[in-house]
Amino acid sequence: MENITDILCEFAFSLKYSDFSKPTVVQTQKFIVDYFAASLAGAGVNTAFNSAVLNVARSMGGNPQASVLFEKKKYPVTEAAFINAAYAHGADLDDGNRLSAGHIGAHVISSVFALAEERKLCWKDVLTAINVGYDFFNRLGAAAQPDLYNKGFHSTGVVGAVASGAACAKALGLNKEGIYDSVSLAAIQAGGLIIIDETGQGCKPVNPANAARIGVVSALLAEQNISPPRNPLESGKGWFHAFSDDIKAQYITEGLGKTFTIDESYLKLYPTCRHTHSCIDAAKAIYEHLSKERISSGNIKKIQVFIYPSAIRSAGKIETPKNCEEAKFSIKFATAVALAKGKFDIEDLNPDICSGEIKSLAGRVELEPDFSMENRAEGIRGARVKIVLSDGKVFEKIVLTPDGEGKKSLSWEILEKKLLSCAEPLEGECQAKKVFDLCRNIDVESVFMYPAAVFAE
Repeated sequence: MENITDILCEFAFSLKYSDFSKPTVVQTQKFIVDYFAASLAGAGVNTAFNSAVLNVARSMGGNPQASVLFEKKKYPVTEAAFINAAYAHGADLDDGNRLSAGHIGAHVISSVFALAEERKLCWKDVLTAINVGYDFFNRLGAAAQPDLYNKGFHSTGVVGAVASGAACAKALGLNKEGIYDSVSLAAIQAGGLIIIDETGQGCKPVNPANAARIGVVSALLAEQNISPPRNPLESGKGWFHAFSDDIKAQYITEGLGKTFTIDESYLKLYPTCRHTHSCIDAAKAIYEHLSKERISSGNIKKIQVFIYPSAIRSAGKIETPKNCEEAKFSIKFATAVALAKGKFDIEDLNPDICSGEIKSLAGRVELEPDFSMENRAEGIRGARVKIVLSDGKVFEKIVLTPDGEGKKSLSWEILEKKLLSCAEPLEGECQAKKVFDLCRNIDVESVFMYPAAVFAE
């Protein structure tokens, strides 16, 4: 475990845009499009928390440096990063990675974009910095899991601070020592509790928002040549020791600089906790079969969901959600909606629909822990949904990897549809189409311009 910080910072410093293959560049562009889809969804869904965040930011004032979604005025880079990250995680529709078990784009892209706009960076440097952030997050997160989660920490905040610190330092063009200093400063500030998947889910975006702000502040301080602690990750009083008792170093160094973890990360189709996605995919498949057989959901006597234990701990406690925040964290509700409607969209987060048929179905869902539904090495994080009809007939569907992950990555066409559907409730389809075109056709030599500025026109 010696010199891990040094190894990672050498990677970040040495990385060049020319090191990326064309597929990795395209993947990064797709993740930027998805970031804006998630942000639009979060802006429309998590309104109470968003309003509170904006009220606080407006009351603080500060230099107009970087753009915020929907706002004509600009905010200080730290606050722009915070606010945009809060939006991006507000609907739980943002990207993630199965090994690190957290979300990346919300904090990494928000923080890099804020600095890129203020410093007038070129897109080539922006894309490079984003990949530094993704690799820091996914490699450190994978090494620290599952202990990090089991100790009660939210990887999106805890790992996100370090990842954003590295990404922002790279964006500023700091040397290796400067990147090291930024990572060290971010590591000593890192935090975030996973209790927000039990209650108060609407406040969950505060963790990536803080990570984004920490990343910006850490890089700006490192630019001033301060002297933070050495060995911030591997010290006996460092980040590894604080958040995990079993660090798996192979996840950090294997393929470093040769393979990029953004290529292994996932995009989400549903505005719910990732633990629900395999259940939704399986339930949708069963719905299609029942529809062909002209069997109504009223004939379903029993619903069993066999899923890995950590999913039950995170999203298995809520049966009848009282608000959209709880709806995002309910396997029973998500499965019931998919069985009743054959889909799960943003509109389905409305807890008012948890009545009648859907409430009845949710009440019939039984969650069964099944360790075979999760294998990190094999890329398995799935569910088996089994229904028993009143006449005794049984239907079941196994989904080991939900859509949007690995070889099931989303196409440009599906991403455009996702972006437009997230913009529709806000009457912003026209602007969303412009954002999509801008992000798909980035001129990497051009100066960065905030793509979503069209929403403030």
